[in-house]
Amino acid sequence: MGTKKAVILLFLISLVLSACDLLNNAEIGNPDALTTPVTATLEATSVAPQNTPDFEVPVTVTPAAAALKLWIPPEIALRTEMGAQLLAEQLFAFNAKHPTVVIHVEQKDVSGAGGILNYLRTGRGVAPSVLPDMIAIPADLLPTAANENLIFPLDDALEPTALDSLFPPAQKLASPEERILGYPFALTDLPYLVYNSHALTSTLPLTWNRLISDTERSMVMASGGPDGALLALQFYLDAGGTVVNELGEPALQMEPLELALQALQNGRDSGFIVEQSSSSSTLDQSWQVFLGGGANIVRTSADYYLSETTVGLPIEFTVTPGIDRPLTPFVGGWAWAISTSDPVQQALAQELMLELVAAPNLGAWSQSSNMLPAQRDALAAWIGDDAYSGFVEQELGRAQPLPVDPNSKLFTVIGDAVFQVVSGSKTAEGAAEDAVAAMQS
Repeated sequence: MGTKKAVILLFLISLVLSACDLLNNAEIGNPDALTTPVTATLEATSVAPQNTPDFEVPVTVTPAAAALKLWIPPEIALRTEMGAQLLAEQLFAFNAKHPTVVIHVEQKDVSGAGGILNYLRTGRGVAPSVLPDMIAIPADLLPTAANENLIFPLDDALEPTALDSLFPPAQKLASPEERILGYPFALTDLPYLVYNSHALTSTLPLTWNRLISDTERSMVMASGGPDGALLALQFYLDAGGTVVNELGEPALQMEPLELALQALQNGRDSGFIVEQSSSSSTLDQSWQVFLGGGANIVRTSADYYLSETTVGLPIEFTVTPGIDRPLTPFVGGWAWAISTSDPVQQALAQELMLELVAAPNLGAWSQSSNMLPAQRDALAAWIGDDAYSGFVEQELGRAQPLPVDPNSKLFTVIGDAVFQVVSGSKTAEGAAEDAVAAMQS
């Protein structure tokens, strides 16, 4: 087996098994226990020359090799086998440029007792040497991490035009304040409609009432899951609703919420939203109803759609119609952030970050990982389905960051109201009244 293949295999195996949780396996009161050497999950080694090497740049690690530590959540590191392999190859290429650097990759969840942020909080004063130099985290957590001094802004490291190629929501996620807190590399959960182009041969309307007025059209949605809440939130904000009151507290307003829920009730009453939507809580469930012919339109997201095999299916994609215009799509994202305070390590980590987000690298990795890149040039590097990439480029160009935490009470309350309306257990007015009251309790 060639060196490059061995390195990639080592990377994949180590990510599956996960590297040792140093802080988790040691007592906080015992600093020596926290300095146990980490097991390298991607490490270039010198080998004897081969007759037919399958790599171009041999890598030799000297005894004085420096370490560059990355912590990556499993939903990024192992999203797909091909994506993991490409990431390993890109790290190997960076290693080849820096033969005195050994890259350590650990797979860690973002939150929880064993998560990235918790380890950064508890480990900095105890065993900073085992903490990462660079991390991948949800982009909406960048302000929290920065305010707690867990990550370090990139203003001095990036050129003034470094964010120009990012899609608008990614630019906002990168710099929610006056500082550049991280570099978004992927945008998630872009919502849209997919429809059967054999059953529906004309372009779908861009307004909700026109969409639901044709009895030949039918849609299935996951009304019992997060996407139901997201759809209602899109309608709610489109109707002029806000997610905070005058005191800055999370709140819902009666009139725009009732209007949003009434749109869904009208869709249900007309038969447009099919009955199976009441028993669907995941995008996979609603997709299966669509594939089985239970509806000729399905509400989905880019993350789910890209993970499915759609070659040969008679499908097209379009925006979600709103009250008088298409609804604004809301997205989340993932970002690289620098988590070391050491200037030398910062410079090395920043160089690696810029290498990973270079358009060819990010384009290849994102397509192979079934994720939308946060960068226009990276999306342009995708190979194949130009119609789809053109559509999502348009949608990402007008998208906004999700304005509420999907784990928040507000999001849960809206989701409950959607399910009640779509299942027919409450009217739009009744569900809206209960939701507004729930936010005030």
